[in-house]
Amino acid sequence: MAGNTRGKLKEHFEGIHRNYDWVDDHCNKVVVLIAGRKPKLTEAIQALQTETKALDNLVQGLYSTI
Repeated sequence: MAGNTRGKLKEHFEGIHRNYDWVDDHCNKVVVLIAGRKPKLTEAIQALQTETKALDNLVQGLYSTI
């Protein structure tokens, strides 16, 4: 466990990045489950994936500057 503020920040940002794959995987599973029956829900899940990826990219950028 990191002991200083910089280390703790990096630890939290790394956690966000690690969880991106989990979120993406579950979004893909939801899209498969609804398989075209709920087009608006599919759009919403795909938007969630897009924004989650944007968050992941932002966190990676922040991580690299700390």
